[in-house]
Amino acid sequence: MQGIPELQRADSGVWYVHWTEQRRSKRVSTRTRDLAAAKAFLAQWLLMEQASPSRADGAALTVADLWAVYEAKHLEVHAMAAETAAFSWRNLEPHFGRRRLADITADMVDDYVRLRAAGKIGRPSRSSTVRRELNALRACWNWCASPKRKIIATADIPAFDLPADGAPRDRWLRHDEIQRLLDAAAGRRQGERLSRGERFLWLALETGARKEAILQLTWDRVDFETGTIDYNVPGRRLTKKRRAVVPISPSLRPVLERARAERVGDLVMDNGADVWRIVRDIAVCRKTWGDTPATPSG
Repeated sequence: MQGIPELQRADSGVWYVHWTEQRRSKRVSTRTRDLAAAKAFLAQWLLMEQASPSRADGAALTVADLWAVYEAKHLEVHAMAAETAAFSWRNLEPHFGRRRLADITADMVDDYVRLRAAGKIGRPSRSSTVRRELNALRACWNWCASPKRKIIATADIPAFDLPADGAPRDRWLRHDEIQRLLDAAAGRRQGERLSRGERFLWLALETGARKEAILQLTWDRVDFETGTIDYNVPGRRLTKKRRAVVPISPSLRPVLERARAERVGDLVMDNGADVWRIVRDIAVCRKTWGDTPATPSG
């Protein structure tokens, strides 16, 4: 890229980024008529187009600008927990989004912790949830400051204390609770076909797999001949949270065989839509747990 990209407004009122490349004029639409929004687009576009923007440029960017690049260049490409990070950002953005790094103080972070706990940002949340969100923000800044990016200087990353991590909430289900849970899931069928809730719960309870692994499971990785399920997605970047090849238990096999006979596509779960609301409704709204509602893991 040659020359300094600049904003120019078209006759329609829409702002465009203009620059020259090999003596040829080029432009890209910001898709907005608002100058402030166009400037934000330009900042993010510069970071996306330039492999190593200067730290001087990075110092002028807002937290929202940095997150936009982190999301596009890292979360959507490499990270396996993009959905969790996106949820964190929905709560972080109102408090931090418009701020520059130089404006972030420990007191501001403490205010965020207090507001999240009180439900003034999102729903009232435990310290462990807020800790995870702030860790996501710190991960964004560390990524931007890494030697490969150098978007910001490491010294510019704000220092703050994380809230205390919550105690483990392990909960072992009794056999009667599991049966009531499965019965409630069966009650959500439309016709005779197994519901998504049933398929998810059987896989979660019998294999202990994470939600995303189950949602991404395809039928070609369910091997009835060897009696195994391979949760590793071909071509997926391996992380510390490695996915396992697990055996198909005697209890799970007939359920999977039926589900395969009823399949409507390549995914065991039909589609990748979130299933947590279904499980929550089964466990709580249908009072599966009697007088002491609990949330199953997985």
